Amino acid sequence: MRLKRSFFPWIFFHFFEFIHYYIAALLSLYILHSSQVKIPKLAKELADKILIKDFQQDYIFTFVSLAFLILIFRTLSRWLFFYPARIQQKNLRIEVLEMIRDAYPSQYQNYSFGQLYQILLNDINRLRGFIGFALLQVGNIIIATWVLIPKLQEIDSKIMITFTPMVTSVVIFSIIIFLFQPFLKRATKVQGDVQNVIIETFDAKGSIANYQREDAFLNQFIDKSNDELDNFFKASIGPAFSSPLVPLGMSISLLWGAYLIHELNLGVTTIILYSGFLFLALEPLMFLSWMGIVTASGLTGWQRLKKLVNDLNQNPDILGSLEINELLNFNIFLRDKKNLISLEKNKIKGMCSPTGEGKSFLLYQMADLCHQKKLNYSLVLQEPHLFNDTLLNNLKLGREFEDMDKVHTLLSIFELDQLEQREESILDLIVGENGKKLSGGQIKRIALIQSLLSDSDVLLWDDPFSSVDNILEKQILEKLIKGQYFKDKYVLFTSHRVTTFKFIEEIYYLKKNQILNYQDIHEGELNEFFQSQIL
Repeated sequence: MRLKRSFFPWIFFHFFEFIHYYIAALLSLYILHSSQVKIPKLAKELADKILIKDFQQDYIFTFVSLAFLILIFRTLSRWLFFYPARIQQKNLRIEVLEMIRDAYPSQYQNYSFGQLYQILLNDINRLRGFIGFALLQVGNIIIATWVLIPKLQEIDSKIMITFTPMVTSVVIFSIIIFLFQPFLKRATKVQGDVQNVIIETFDAKGSIANYQREDAFLNQFIDKSNDELDNFFKASIGPAFSSPLVPLGMSISLLWGAYLIHELNLGVTTIILYSGFLFLALEPLMFLSWMGIVTASGLTGWQRLKKLVNDLNQNPDILGSLEINELLNFNIFLRDKKNLISLEKNKIKGMCSPTGEGKSFLLYQMADLCHQKKLNYSLVLQEPHLFNDTLLNNLKLGREFEDMDKVHTLLSIFELDQLEQREESILDLIVGENGKKLSGGQIKRIALIQSLLSDSDVLLWDDPFSSVDNILEKQILEKLIKGQYFKDKYVLFTSHRVTTFKFIEEIYYLKKNQILNYQDIHEGELNEFFQSQIL
């Protein structure tokens, strides 16, 4: 698990994880810089030849050969640094998604969809950019220094002092960029809020009839976008105003070098050699300053990513305990020993309550308890999610089915076999993003089929038949019971509907987050709960 490490150990282990790539990359950089450093010397020789009118065609071939060599090894060195970074990006995403998959919902419930998207996409992208760019430029700086300094000393050791203005300007540029990083950090945080507003807006659009007349969403989006833009603008002020320092420093170094070459009487063509080396030194120095940007950005992304990882590793707040009696039945204690729900094999049980008394919350807690005990359970929410894929792949969810007849039978039981005219093409139906090509009732029934196909021992269904009429509900439940689809399973439904409870063998009544025993229920309270539906 890479995400168990701290920032710098993660970089260290990443380097050795892909050591073969980096050995080849450093070799490519050495060939690249060794080829580049020959150009200023060849240019000086060519100028000397032209001055004495002794130009030779061989120089053209030499320059073209060097250019081709530089192109090949510059591209290869970049690829060898950035490809491992892409693999690292993929591995980090997989690790985070595996942790979310294995976590309890309560462990990441404080993160909005936009924030999770920001971490999984943008922050890990920043880490990929950092690990690729930073390691490349560290290698660039080391090898460029190793190759360039001996060549500069060949001109004259006194010439080294003329590089001071350019180096100083790059250092000042780097410091200014570092000082403006808090604005970039703030902007990247707000970026996640902007994404969340977009996600929430599209989620809400389907449920708010007068959406086009709603100004609240648009105003919120404008406020967040302005905040993001304001911070990105402030973050760009430093680089914008300090960028001219670098060409200014280079110009001063060039003028100083030309003056010193004249004073030392090194020859007019030496200025070509010197300016070539000056230009070659500028690239790694400029990258050194931009390394501050990608490092700060990568560190910001890492901190947010690690916070999510730490939250996923915290013990969840589960308000209860679970006792298993030889797998024949198990008792779920919620909040305290008074709130007991006892599930038994081959027995359908139900939980009802007035609206807002916490049925869904307790069902989540029961799912968390099953998760904690590593029981094979299936939780169907009131608003399940479907992927933008075929109906078959949504039913599979990564599994393979041996009995396709069971799939077709369940589609028929839930009256979903009419989604397509031809039976053989129904499983290839693309359901759309979150099932938007289907009705809400069809999405819920597909989720119930998913649950039955999962072969889970425990079925926890939250208001499973709220979106179908009473007649279809009766037909579905009768067929499921007759077909023994609940055999050897622990089953618990929540519902408001009296028609659902006609098929349930034991009812738990929830009031004020307490499971009431029969003797605790006021006389006629349970009947009163269903009375309006009976009428």
